[in-house]
Amino acid sequence: MSLAATAPGLISAKEGYRRVATIFNETGTLEAYLAFEGALAAVQGELGIIPPEAAQRIQTVCNKEALDLPALRRDAARVGYPIVPLVNQLAACAGSMGQWVHFGATTQDVMDTALALQIQQAGKVTLRDVKALERALSTLADRNRTTMMIGRSKLQHAVPISFGYKVAVWLDQLIRRRRALAGAIDAASVVEFGGATGTLASLQQEGIKVRAALAQRLNLTEPDISWHVLRDRQADLVYAHAALAAALAKMAIDIAHMMSSEVYELREPAEEGRGSSSTMPQKRNPVLCEAIIEAAREVRELPSRSLDAMLQDHERAIGHGYSERRAVAFAMKETAGSVSLALELVEGLEVDESRMLSNIDGSNGLVYAETAMLYLGKELGRLEAHHVLSNLCNVALRKNIHLTQAIKEAGFAVPDDVFDPKSCLGGQLDMIDRVIDKVHHSEVG
Repeated sequence: MSLAATAPGLISAKEGYRRVATIFNETGTLEAYLAFEGALAAVQGELGIIPPEAAQRIQTVCNKEALDLPALRRDAARVGYPIVPLVNQLAACAGSMGQWVHFGATTQDVMDTALALQIQQAGKVTLRDVKALERALSTLADRNRTTMMIGRSKLQHAVPISFGYKVAVWLDQLIRRRRALAGAIDAASVVEFGGATGTLASLQQEGIKVRAALAQRLNLTEPDISWHVLRDRQADLVYAHAALAAALAKMAIDIAHMMSSEVYELREPAEEGRGSSSTMPQKRNPVLCEAIIEAAREVRELPSRSLDAMLQDHERAIGHGYSERRAVAFAMKETAGSVSLALELVEGLEVDESRMLSNIDGSNGLVYAETAMLYLGKELGRLEAHHVLSNLCNVALRKNIHLTQAIKEAGFAVPDDVFDPKSCLGGQLDMIDRVIDKVHHSEVG
């Protein structure tokens, strides 16, 4: 974890963040550029567009070890983009065969296809970890399907729910966000090869063949038309990451509140020194939750930047390229780290069942007001029963007595099982099962 003021904090120490950061760092980006140039030469050699011996030589020199990186950095800063100096170095390394490097391509072909390759690689990291998180949440939900706790509405006590139900709510949203993210990654894993304005004019009728073969070789999708000024795929991708990060943050917000001293129903995984205060020895701060929430707030700003990148002028845009790539890379790094952190949080989450029951009991029966209202409603009608229970709740609060006592003093009779937490289960168990089944079906698929 970096100590720099601008470092992303706890998120940057997680495996998901580190792996995705490596994919988007200088070495990972350069390898993606070289993958494009090597694949282009290979397919053009196979199709007879360039000499086979040139294709072999170019593939050999498409190796970062053959490059002068200090010179490449210097020349990229002068040109404004890295591809021209990169192609010049590859051509020099290829000797007499260097004239066939980058044949029929343009800078944006390389950079866009490289970005697609990076998205595909980074996406695998995040999707793998999200599936692991789904399994962990599924286990947690199943284990706590009848662990009763207070349901909270507007931060006020509502009706008892099971903790398993609460976890299944988190899980249901996560499954949808993972599916949406997988679709966005697939949609953005598209080769770009169009030449100067996307028309493949330089290669005439051979251009489409090259593009198709290039897509197959790089394991990317072939588009129907060049997309270098069509940035909706990247905008969808960034939004999908922002939405996933927000889904994780919803879970983290709930957990952080349930860790508060007055509630104390959950605790983050214990580790020596984690969440400690520099001055208050008793504190155990929800630092994992905090990092997940902050990551979501950082990433949610990025879709607007990606949407702005869709405002492209004519056949080659100005002022969007680096901004969009930074948005993609940052969204993927932060979200990957957030998923890794969420997995650690869920797998080690400490659940205090006795505290959950104690908090239910601490309401003096007021959390059963709805159940009692519906029971009395069979005799009085729902509206009248609601009016009666509202008054009786005020009586219980004013006298500091249990709601059952207030009901009896008012001359009404309600069965004892109305005041059993599990009487509030309703359809929760069925809904938990439905969500868990989606995880199981996903694993089978």
